[in-house]
Amino acid sequence: MPLTRNEAIAFLGLDSKVFDNFFRVAGEFDALPRQGNRGFFYFDKEKLGEWKKNYDSRAFTLEIEDYAKCVDFALAMHFRGYVLSDWGTGRQREFGQKISNWVRGQLGEIGVQYFCKKMLEMDIKLDFDMHEEIVPQDVLSISQKGKTREPKKKIAVKSSKPKSAYLVLSPNEVELESRKSDVYIFTRVDLPDDHLLRIAREEIRELVKNQQHYKMYEKMIPTFEPISVQVAGFAYINDLETVEEIPGQEFEGERYVKRSGELRRDIEEWKKVFE
Repeated sequence: MPLTRNEAIAFLGLDSKVFDNFFRVAGEFDALPRQGNRGFFYFDKEKLGEWKKNYDSRAFTLEIEDYAKCVDFALAMHFRGYVLSDWGTGRQREFGQKISNWVRGQLGEIGVQYFCKKMLEMDIKLDFDMHEEIVPQDVLSISQKGKTREPKKKIAVKSSKPKSAYLVLSPNEVELESRKSDVYIFTRVDLPDDHLLRIAREEIRELVKNQQHYKMYEKMIPTFEPISVQVAGFAYINDLETVEEIPGQEFEGERYVKRSGELRRDIEEWKKVFE
């Protein structure tokens, strides 16, 4: 059954911008041109349904306990004095941005942990320890059928926002022997920009309740809600491509990338990653 763009968006339950990114940029699903309507497309409902089923099988909901673990890690990184700079610049990121990036990254790792438990029937141990230097190994051990072993491959988990169409890696993450991995797993984490406000909601309300504008936003401060994480797929290091830009973003120098629609997702390939 053919669907128009708007019908396809409604069927998949995606934000329109996310849908367009997935279709036009990420190559997550295909469309066919309508005969006699140049520039217009239709979408096959059955194929979209298959894509959605596969997409949803790699999506997980993380609760406050998962979030707390990630905030703890982020604060530990902050207070130990680790400096997080923007790629290719000397600009140091401000506190909120640093914390959000670290929290998003760790939430992505937990999402992979949930994925392995559900889809591969194994438990993986993640590295939430502090290290003097960045390490490429995010998975420390694998437990399955009563046996625990170290992974044969170096596995890195990279996280981005929900509409992201590309896995993007800096040259250091791919070229430096001390940092490069064999496998890069890409996750999309729906972490709200105001997540720190949400968990400090009551403290903020108490602080400003007698201030001039409080009544304006008193009921608008959001509460914490579970966070969704989607495991988009993975790429081997040799799958990556070098570019200086991707649609909508120009880099300062080369980056290693793979668009999400071309990531590996077959369950048998996943099993090889965690051998």
